[in-house]
Amino acid sequence: MQRFTLHDVERMKAEGDVEGLIAALRDEGDEQVRMAAALGLGEIGDPRAVEPLIAVLSDKVWSVRWAVAKALGKMGDSRAVEPLIAALKDEKWVVRRAAVEALVKIGTPAVKPLVAALGDKDVRWAAAEVLGKIGRTGAPIVEALLTALKDENWQVRKAAVSVLKEIGDPRVTESLIAMLGDDHPNVRQASARALGKIKDSRAVKPLITALKDEDWLVRWAAAEALGEIGDSRAVEPLTVALRDEEWEVRKAAVEALRKISDPRAVEPLVATLKDKNRWVRKAAAQGLVSLLRSGQLDKRQKRLISSQRDTIAKWIDKEALSEIDKLL
Repeated sequence: MQRFTLHDVERMKAEGDVEGLIAALRDEGDEQVRMAAALGLGEIGDPRAVEPLIAVLSDKVWSVRWAVAKALGKMGDSRAVEPLIAALKDEKWVVRRAAVEALVKIGTPAVKPLVAALGDKDVRWAAAEVLGKIGRTGAPIVEALLTALKDENWQVRKAAVSVLKEIGDPRVTESLIAMLGDDHPNVRQASARALGKIKDSRAVKPLITALKDEDWLVRWAAAEALGEIGDSRAVEPLTVALRDEEWEVRKAAVEALRKISDPRAVEPLVATLKDKNRWVRKAAAQGLVSLLRSGQLDKRQKRLISSQRDTIAKWIDKEALSEIDKLL
């Protein structure tokens, strides 16, 4: 078998000698030569190199696999999609990362195979990450993901929801609202979080309903989502959620009320200063300070907060305490 040096590779790259670089890819005696040849072929971008590069994507040396993935990404040829998806299982993180970046560069031709890969537990979340990044480039992937929402595997549905969350396209709001009724709580939770990120007011009523979900993680996600959307219709349902049996849900409700910043939250938050969980009490104190700073409170509401000054003082720093003393 012909042997090559790095000098040979540099010369062939300068001359655009694709066949020579392909031959250098097969130099089993020097991994540096194989790596340099792969990168050189990626820079030249000749489609004749795609199949030879794919063949070396399983090289025994990780640095060569990394170089091949980088090269295939530069070339952007759809023939590399399935091999790069397989490379998402590589034992080396840097190779997996290069495969992710390569698939993102290939873009739209990779969408359907990646959606199919959501069904493979070994690459599911890497495939979801790639799809999210492709989606943010404006590539048309929403339809394929909406199909995945109907998959019989709940993990595929959850992964599809997670990708739609990263894309943040309001066109999918109705589909995500429907997923709040999914059979699996993990899918419902992911859907609530996605709706919170998209911040579409159409989701407010369904999320209010989700505050009563049988699974506390769904209720938690719904409360957080309502805080992100910031619609005042959620104030009263969130005050009810302050009595949830799970402290994480109560704390999320407190923080959501702080973000919505509606004066109606003052009395419920004052009552929550007596919550049995210290983190909920702290959040309530901070929420009251935030409401006071908003400048929306009337004299009665200010007096109510003033009556709890010493309790609130336990949870805020001296500078904030000095500030609220002036506001009161």
